[in-house]
Amino acid sequence: MTTYMIRRALQMILVLLLSTIFIYALLNLANPDGPLSGLKLATGKQRMSDNDIANMARILGIDKPFTLRYVTWLLGDDWLFGPWAKYKGTSKGLLRGDWGTSWALAKGQPVIMLFESRIWNTILLMGTSTLLSVLIAVPVGVYSAVKQYSKLDYFVTSFTFFGIAMPVFWFGLLMIILFAYKFREWGLPYLPPGDVVSLRGPDAGSLLDRIKHLIMPTIALSLLNMAGWTRYTRSAMLEVLRQDYVRTARAKGLIERIVITKHALRNGLIPLVTIIVFSIAGIFSGAIMTETVFNWKGLGRLYYEGLMRDDWPLTMAYLFIQAVLVVVASLTIEFLYTVVDPRIRYS
Repeated sequence: MTTYMIRRALQMILVLLLSTIFIYALLNLANPDGPLSGLKLATGKQRMSDNDIANMARILGIDKPFTLRYVTWLLGDDWLFGPWAKYKGTSKGLLRGDWGTSWALAKGQPVIMLFESRIWNTILLMGTSTLLSVLIAVPVGVYSAVKQYSKLDYFVTSFTFFGIAMPVFWFGLLMIILFAYKFREWGLPYLPPGDVVSLRGPDAGSLLDRIKHLIMPTIALSLLNMAGWTRYTRSAMLEVLRQDYVRTARAKGLIERIVITKHALRNGLIPLVTIIVFSIAGIFSGAIMTETVFNWKGLGRLYYEGLMRDDWPLTMAYLFIQAVLVVVASLTIEFLYTVVDPRIRYS
């Protein structure tokens, strides 16, 4: 087991290295003229002279050849020598903790500081929605499988189809219109339409104020997760309940609750573990669509803003974090399989 996990960890280091190549290459292919292309033409006139644009490209380090830019982004530029010595600077590179500085959103501010200012909002939103989804989806999915073809089962199945098919941005906008604006028009208690805390008011910035702002984005995000996870749990449990060892447990006279929780549920959790662990990895990267609709100041919103304004250091750092989280989640899932199902062994 230990040898296998070490081997898998080494393989995933190679995967991460390849992912950095794809991240950097795809971003450059998406905008071949570079992030300064928007400065060249505006209403038929140049915003800056060619010399000024060239100087800005040199300051940002994007005047280098493509391969050299990638290696500098990854390893830093303090190692350059010979014909490349003219590009030498102070960057230490991504792998040594230097994620660069923001080009557009917060000019000159380190990307890592921008992430630190947003990550707790993302953890609060994603953690709350993930916990709520698990606490509701797993029991409902199990009960729906045990009571197959009952009225509750039909209701749960219909709910899952609705939740999976429903776009988050559409549902989020409907919630804002109803609970923020219509409730206010009707004189009912209403929820804030967006942001993390209120900027003005007697309770601005208080715990109650944060909870009010958290309600709508949490519901919008949880509904999608609950729909999918309920369906996965129901399908897995239906398959397990038909197994011979479950029939044998019942034939021995065990209480139905023990049969379900001890014999069926544990084996039925294997596909759900995969889904939930990957979702936990998303806790640190944010929900881009949900945070954008509700103007939630998290990492997902930060990534969207950076992408729209060609802030390459921020965008590449975010995508690299995503890659790291997916790789770590994959390794964690393989370990949890052996915990949930002792029959699984790696060699």
